[in-house]
Amino acid sequence: MLRFLVVTSLCVLGLTACGSDKADAVEELGSAQQGLACEWGTGACPGNTVCAYFPDTWEEGLCRPPCINGGCESSANVCCTQRNGAPYCNSSCF
Repeated sequence: MLRFLVVTSLCVLGLTACGSDKADAVEELGSAQQGLACEWGTGACPGNTVCAYFPDTWEEGLCRPPCINGGCESSANVCCTQRNGAPYCNSSCF
């Protein structure tokens, strides 16, 4: 019985220690890096972002900055086109 309590205590302490590191990593990412999902059904996105649809479906996608006049605000991004939707900027096209 004592062995069971020791093993259980170590597992609980180990899981607790791991949880704090993951929370810090999520907080460091901005909303653009996390990839806000487009509103299902309408494809609406907040602010001036546009929906970048996944290639397998035209119902789901991620909100990305728009591609304006063939260019992106960030030089790390490329302008991507899609069949049904506005051009968007991303590090790589979906």
